[in-house]
Order: sequence, then structure tokens, then C-alpha cells
Amino acid sequence: MKKTILAKYLLAAGVVFAAVPAVQAAETGNAAPETAHKAAAYIDDSVITAKVKAALVEDKQVAAMKIKVVTRGGVVTLSGSVPSAELGQHALQIAAGVEGVRDVKSDLTVKAG
Repeated sequence: MKKTILAKYLLAAGVVFAAVPAVQAAETGNAAPETAHKAAAYIDDSVITAKVKAALVEDKQVAAMKIKVVTRGGVVTLSGSVPSAELGQHALQIAAGVEGVRDVKSDLTVKAG
């Protein structure tokens, strides 16, 4: 499980470093401000996604569930199947507690079995 968390942090770091040139270009006046804003928003969303995934993996109740996390503009959407409504609500609460999350939406479905 520690390898999974490490891999997610490394993925987030890769996304951050991949967007650095676009942000630097905008700061030096070599790119449109809109480009820099989009790059910064993409970095923020990627970091939030990585943090939410890490928080879900660290929680013993939801770690085994396959929940997809998508972030746009700080709004996190969780999707996938959960064994109960209570565990789905718990996953939503975990996501809401992550720094940078503005709102959480659910596309989770309860699938008994």
C-alpha cells in the first residue's frame, strides 16, 4: 500500500514539474496570462486529486474500493461503486476534508455484494 501512495505522490509531482515551463513563460511575459492561469489551475487540480486519492487510500474503510477522483476548478467528483451509502458518504467526507477542495460531488453508486 505504501508503494501506491508513493506512486500517486510521484505522479502529482510529475504533473507539477511538467507545467512549470508554461507558468515561467507567463511570468516572464513570454506567454499569454490566460495560459499561465490555465497551467496553474491544472497544477492545483492535479495536486488536489493526488491528495484526495492518498487520503482515500490511507482510510481503512474505503482503501479497498475503486473510487475514481476527478478535480476541476477545485471541485472534486468521486465516481465508482461502493458497498453501502454510508461508505460512500464517508468517502465524500474524506474528500471534503482535503486542503484546496472547494466542493465535492458524487457520482458514486451503491452496489451490494
